[in-house]
Amino acid sequence: MNTRSLPALALRLVLAATLAASGYIHAQLYIDGYRFVHIIGSLFLLQASTAFAVAALLLLGAPPLLRIAATAIAIGTLAGFTASRTTGLFGFSENGLQPAPQALLSLITETLTLLIVVAWHASEVGLVPSRSRAAESGAGTADHAEGLTHPASHQRLHDVLWLLLPVAVMVGLFWYGRVHTPNYETSLFGNRGNDAILLKAQLGSALLGLALIQLLLALWMYGRLPALRAAPHRVHTVHRLIGLTAFLLSLPIARHCITAYGVQFTDTRVALHSLAGCFLYGAFVAKVIVVRHRRWPGWALPLAGGTLVTAIALIWYVAPFWYLNGFQAPGL
Repeated sequence: MNTRSLPALALRLVLAATLAASGYIHAQLYIDGYRFVHIIGSLFLLQASTAFAVAALLLLGAPPLLRIAATAIAIGTLAGFTASRTTGLFGFSENGLQPAPQALLSLITETLTLLIVVAWHASEVGLVPSRSRAAESGAGTADHAEGLTHPASHQRLHDVLWLLLPVAVMVGLFWYGRVHTPNYETSLFGNRGNDAILLKAQLGSALLGLALIQLLLALWMYGRLPALRAAPHRVHTVHRLIGLTAFLLSLPIARHCITAYGVQFTDTRVALHSLAGCFLYGAFVAKVIVVRHRRWPGWALPLAGGTLVTAIALIWYVAPFWYLNGFQAPGL
């Protein structure tokens, strides 16, 4: 197999996986009782069937039609999800992220499907200029380009392997959290029970504050704060130091969470907190990879950093804010 096609192959396989996961979720819900709901049951069966079919076809090839089909399935599912929780869909309605955890997992898989399709398209568009230049360069440079093909192919394989590392981190944390027996008496700096929860809420709030400062400094460095002139070099240094501080601060919080509670799906809030916690460290690893390996597109670093801040904000909302707000958070 030509290793130059490996990035596209990786995206194709991941896209097939997200579609299969979406199909499985809706098939499970159909079997568990949605088959008795008028029209909705048939729509769930249709969604599961088409998602499985497109996922299977993606294993064989990747014509544009399949990506269009994957996009349509994801958008249609998200539209149905939104309608069932707002105006109603064929007289059927749901509340929030119920049923848990399938509703949340469905949102995640559909969103990932759309992101993968966009990334796939962006990667192909990015290849067009280099191909055009190669075609225009003539036979004089053809031999030179041929000589560079082999190292470039290995570089692409190397990049794909790096992309798998954040996924491995997320899967590893999720697996440990599920198989680990929770120990509710786990201490956090000598604090147990409610004292430990209060301390985690305070540390989590401090972590969010550091993340927001990181975001502002990043916007300054990228020239997105018009009121400020170009960021001096010391801003870059401060940005890195605050990032390191935030990471170190998150470790005792994460250790207590996964040791005391593991990964649970007892309700929507807990499921969201568990999944976002696993995702947080995958996002952190992805950002480190993008920073250390500067071959990625220019949008990769802002995307990784923004995703990391979003994950921290989400965790803060469903845990520290929920606790400090009297065990209440709008929407949960």
